[in-house]
Amino acid sequence: GMEKIGKKEPCLILMNHSSFIDLKIVSRIFFPKRYGIVCTSDGFVGWIMKILMPLLGCIPTQKFVSDVRLIRDMEYMLKEKKTSVLMYPEASYSFDGTATPLPRKMGVLLKKLGVPVVTVITQGAFARDPLYNGLQKRKVNVRADVTCLFTKEDLKTMTVSQLDAALDEAFGFDQFRYQQENNIVIDAPFRADGLNRILFRCPHCDTEGNTEGKGIHWTCHNCGKQYELTETGFLKAIDGDAMFDHIPDWYAWQREQIRQELTDGTYRLHTQVDIGMMVDYKA
Repeated sequence: GMEKIGKKEPCLILMNHSSFIDLKIVSRIFFPKRYGIVCTSDGFVGWIMKILMPLLGCIPTQKFVSDVRLIRDMEYMLKEKKTSVLMYPEASYSFDGTATPLPRKMGVLLKKLGVPVVTVITQGAFARDPLYNGLQKRKVNVRADVTCLFTKEDLKTMTVSQLDAALDEAFGFDQFRYQQENNIVIDAPFRADGLNRILFRCPHCDTEGNTEGKGIHWTCHNCGKQYELTETGFLKAIDGDAMFDHIPDWYAWQREQIRQELTDGTYRLHTQVDIGMMVDYKA
């Protein structure tokens, strides 16, 4: 559907955030098209970065808070500079290969900007370099589907809730499921390294923080339960039954356990912390 967009017409590019190679992917797709990139303000720290980042077209924003200045900057880029804008609406890397929930009322922003909306959804980028695996690259082919999701006319006729629903559907992916259904073999001997970063709670003994991902295995050091991460992305119990064979299901179960603890008032963390605040771009 990209033929619906004029060759030099600026658009809003929304991309899923799965891997450190995402910017390489988008530059390969859109070169030589000009676009700015929404990025976190801490990327501008240091006098060199403060000069370089704006020259590259980077737009700073503060994460997890309402940022009216960001909207003004995006409008300036799109309407005054006639330059497209790339944004990762999830605002963080995918931990378990599924989409991080999008902010509500993204449709309000889309209507305000009034430019065509393009989605870039990658398959294989997460499997090639997942965040939990400590930046160890695996040999995996990467593809990206580029779609004109909304035209200017669509933004005028569709409601905010309709726009949000369509965005949720576009970002409704599961990278482990994609690997399994397409029989993609990842035989890296370190594929389970760091798996404890996302599978931190044992469903067999309900102990937190005593798990380890190493080599091709996940192990609970409290009860001794062990799983193998297979070459096609399934979890296989070494002995006995498996509580989960799909990593995102396990991850979702952990989130529900913590949600219940917060509701019950039993979730506690008591530890010393250092609190830092970024007040300028100097350091």
